[in-house]
Amino acid sequence: MKFSFEALTTATPEAVWQHYADVNNWFGWEDDLIAIHLDGPFEKGISGEMTLTGMPPMSFTLVEVTNNRSFCDETKIPGLGSLFFNHELTGTEQGTIIKHSVEFISLDASDSQEQLGFLTQVFSDVPESIFALAKVATSN
Repeated sequence: MKFSFEALTTATPEAVWQHYADVNNWFGWEDDLIAIHLDGPFEKGISGEMTLTGMPPMSFTLVEVTNNRSFCDETKIPGLGSLFFNHELTGTEQGTIIKHSVEFISLDASDSQEQLGFLTQVFSDVPESIFALAKVATSN
């Protein structure tokens, strides 16, 4: 199950990318972020941990990184499955399309209504995050 949202910004992919590749910049576009760190450079296979408002610390792993283009991180939820957060940048003549997707792959495929509710809650702030990211990327 997967939800996506995209918006156009006048910022270049490189300008947006710097707000992805340095996780300390995530505070500028993730309103509910309390803490984040990576255990190495922003590269495939590197793990980290983040804490969001009202949530316990969550471990994640960068499962795909293509500089100035895309990255995907996976958060494993014990007993439930995995959340994949995809971030894509597509350059156009008008600017850059920023697309964020959240995909939930469940260990139990039997309760799709519960999964839908969970994914809806996780996805709820994605549009606001994209708008905030576009704003900080154009203000550089």
